[in-house]
Amino acid sequence: MTQAQASGPAPVPPFAAMLRATVIPMVATVPVIVAVFWITRQTRGGLAALLGVSIAVVFFASGLYVMGRVTNANPLSVLAGALAVYLAQVIFLGVVIFTFSGADWLDGKAFGLSVLAVALIWQMCQVVAFMRLRQPVYDEPADQPVANRADEPSQRSLL
Repeated sequence: MTQAQASGPAPVPPFAAMLRATVIPMVATVPVIVAVFWITRQTRGGLAALLGVSIAVVFFASGLYVMGRVTNANPLSVLAGALAVYLAQVIFLGVVIFTFSGADWLDGKAFGLSVLAVALIWQMCQVVAFMRLRQPVYDEPADQPVANRADEPSQRSLL
């Protein structure tokens, strides 16, 4: 026997949609962030901001990409994958901070503030994109018959 297929649009993978929704704001804001630090902190600050923005974008995009690859698995492996991605991102960020902490050639304030700006913009866009996806957190009910039978209580009488 075959089961009836649900009609309607195919489900959109949430991580791919969130990644697409963050690309446009990043393309628009990255040059502004770099330009602000290039003007206010000269070439050293601009290059530090460019490095910080690059690292932050790669950091967040790689996390969404990996999570998009893991979502087709069962829920327990998705949770394990999410924790592994988070742990890898924290370790990566720790290594980057440790590596650049003593660099004399790097403007630390421009680097840190540009990473912070990208993080805030990225997270805001990611949350907005997820909210717009309207992913159900419950199973959709089976198709109900149009007319209630006489022996079944009405939904309105239960409220």
